[in-house]
Amino acid sequence: MTISAASESRLPTMKPASASRVHSRSHVLRRAALYVSLWIAFIWSVFPFYWMIATSLRTREDVFQRPPSLIPHTITIQNYIDLLVGAHFWRFAMNSLILTFSVTLISVLISVTAGYAMARHRFKGSVMLPLFMLYGQMFPPVLLLIPFYVQLRFLGWLDSLYGLIPVYLSYMLPLCVWLMRGFFSQVPHSLEDAARMDGCTRWQAFWKVILPMAQPGIVAVATWVMIHSWNEFLYASTFILSEKKRTLPLALSELIGQYTTDWGVLMAGGVLTAAPIVLVFFFLQKNLVAGVGGGAVKG
Repeated sequence: MTISAASESRLPTMKPASASRVHSRSHVLRRAALYVSLWIAFIWSVFPFYWMIATSLRTREDVFQRPPSLIPHTITIQNYIDLLVGAHFWRFAMNSLILTFSVTLISVLISVTAGYAMARHRFKGSVMLPLFMLYGQMFPPVLLLIPFYVQLRFLGWLDSLYGLIPVYLSYMLPLCVWLMRGFFSQVPHSLEDAARMDGCTRWQAFWKVILPMAQPGIVAVATWVMIHSWNEFLYASTFILSEKKRTLPLALSELIGQYTTDWGVLMAGGVLTAAPIVLVFFFLQKNLVAGVGGGAVKG
């Protein structure tokens, strides 16, 4: 069966302009759906932080208002004054700072040297050692509570900040060494060889050539260790017994009473505890992403 030329001319045809409008409309709808989804995800992620800040600036009456308002009726900093003056916040902040600085410094020093040695040298077990280090990350931290408690009690390190340092290092160092090993593996050997040919010793080549190129990886490792050490709660709550040696997460948990809780002071403590981590992550996020990506790509 054939169709005549006259019949073909009467068949409906889609004009190019109409097809272009349909394509443009679908493109706009897809972009609109994408932006709406991103805004929903953004609000979902940011709203808890906003509520924490807003609650820290409310009066006691506004905190228990029903229904709660999104914007505080009266803004006050009395909760921050009560926290800083009457809750020994600075003592607990200093404990967290000492612990975090010590763990971060030791982790960076060990992971940089160990990662460089594992990336540049071949020795017996050099292939299996990184795998065994990652296998250690498979165990939940709660399974190690009893072994750590027995060891710290035997050494007499219970209820001490320096007793928490080896505990934190035991589960942070393997991943740090793995990341630095992967990062050093991406640095070409030719750069180090060229520095050696120019008269540099191995140490000088490492210090002047390799280490500056590994700066994003070092920043990533330091940031990761700092965040986990600052926020760690499980081991600190188990091994720290006296009040004066508590870290910030422990101190905040003590603000929750059995029958009543001063939510304004508690939220103020949450804001001041989270602020240093947020600032560090904000200023170092580019190096953090580059370091984690660079260290994880090459194994």
